[in-house]
Amino acid sequence: MPRAAVAAMQAELTASAEQPRITRAAFDAMFAVRDRARAALAGVVSAPVEQVALTSSTTQGVGLVVAGVDWAPGDEVVTTTEEHQGLLSPLDVVARRYGVVVRAVPAGELEGAIGAGTRMVAVSHVLWTTGRVLDLAPLASACSAHDALLLVDGAQSGGAISVDAPSSGADFYAFSGQKWLLGPQGSGGLWVAPDRITGMWSALSGYLNLEQGQVGSFKSTAGRLDGGTLDTVTLAGAAAAIEWVDGLPGGRQGWIEQTRQNSERARYRLVQVPGVELADPGPQRGPLIALSVEGAGDLPALVASLAERGVLVRFIPNTRYLRISIGAWTTDEDVDRLIGALAELA
Repeated sequence: MPRAAVAAMQAELTASAEQPRITRAAFDAMFAVRDRARAALAGVVSAPVEQVALTSSTTQGVGLVVAGVDWAPGDEVVTTTEEHQGLLSPLDVVARRYGVVVRAVPAGELEGAIGAGTRMVAVSHVLWTTGRVLDLAPLASACSAHDALLLVDGAQSGGAISVDAPSSGADFYAFSGQKWLLGPQGSGGLWVAPDRITGMWSALSGYLNLEQGQVGSFKSTAGRLDGGTLDTVTLAGAAAAIEWVDGLPGGRQGWIEQTRQNSERARYRLVQVPGVELADPGPQRGPLIALSVEGAGDLPALVASLAERGVLVRFIPNTRYLRISIGAWTTDEDVDRLIGALAELA
């Protein structure tokens, strides 16, 4: 996290310790932090603030959507074979609870898999395995043609690539605060298309989801789906982290462009390392790089060996790939250390 986020969290925590929390001023301050976080998160996905709900993670955002739909036995959800458990687990619950059919197909076969029985398509914008960026426009058209909802998992896209949720054609776009947005764990956002907001059940209904606190009268904004009374310390940190990047020279778009350049430069250098093979994510790709190392059998051990050399990567379960995350913060020296360690281990 940037120091600005840590400072904001420390200030909020200190206020909680030193000031009474039942006064009007304290409540006003709490709502101000929530408003600040909502505005910051909305800016990340180029959306109006009234279309964004506050969540604790991408997975909670996905869960709020999945739990907010009226399912019927036999309804179909189409997803890809490369999804994270954070998307798959909420789908598994409704499959078991309501008899929903979840069908996973290769990413390249998504549009053809959408049919008359499809109630929802749930996919990642950027696949966590290879960094492939899915083209949402044709998916959205296919969903619209079959009256299906499009739910997008933005865990690896929000803050990593440019996102315009209102123009994407999606109905719901969930994203994380603690990944590419550099915020604390326990933060995230959920964009909801304006024509879908009032048709959703509030899965975590409480005081903050209601219109003027009246039971049975939900807010007409995406706030009706907020993920409960989220910690203001966390919200303050999430807002400050986003605002810090937005305030840099070049702003968020400059940050994303630097991320892209760093990733492409690292990719160019990695393909030249003997014994290292890069996965092909396709023509549209984010700043994640998946690679395999010749002769590497025990990937967790390889990850541990790299960590001992000051290189932090992760392995992708059920694949032969290590995943490298290249951000705007990555330096040429970081890549030197990565390549040196890979060459030594290979």
